[in-house]
Amino acid sequence: MGKSVILVARLVAFVCLVGALIILLMSSQYSDNESLFYTEVQLETKFTDFRVYIYMLGCIGVGIAYNLFQTVLPLSIGVSLLDLFGDMIIANILVSGAAATFGFTLELSRVADLEPTSFFNKIFISAGLSLLATLFTLISLISSHVALKAPAN
Repeated sequence: MGKSVILVARLVAFVCLVGALIILLMSSQYSDNESLFYTEVQLETKFTDFRVYIYMLGCIGVGIAYNLFQTVLPLSIGVSLLDLFGDMIIANILVSGAAATFGFTLELSRVADLEPTSFFNKIFISAGLSLLATLFTLISLISSHVALKAPAN
């Protein structure tokens, strides 16, 4: 039972991270041609204009790579301490990226007195999916811990 829970949690986290990546990459394009700062000059704002969003992209990339690696590896060797400590590190990386993104986006919209735009909404959804992936990474962490503590049959 432990291996199946870990595998399902990793797959759901992987799907959430891929969704977060796609939405984050789509947030650099404007379909409604409106400016982020509602000025007379129309400017196209991309997620790459802000370093915190690039950090979020890096965190998502690390999470995707780790989940791909850990989905294949435990099927052959079983649960190990690498799973346990790797899940801890990845959960911290994902939550730091999502928290930085939430905080920056909220402060940017508050300080600049901006109304919610499709750009901000896409960023919030991407960060939310990253937090959801963190939750499933933590479920995998707990399942790995239980599997290591369980006596061998």
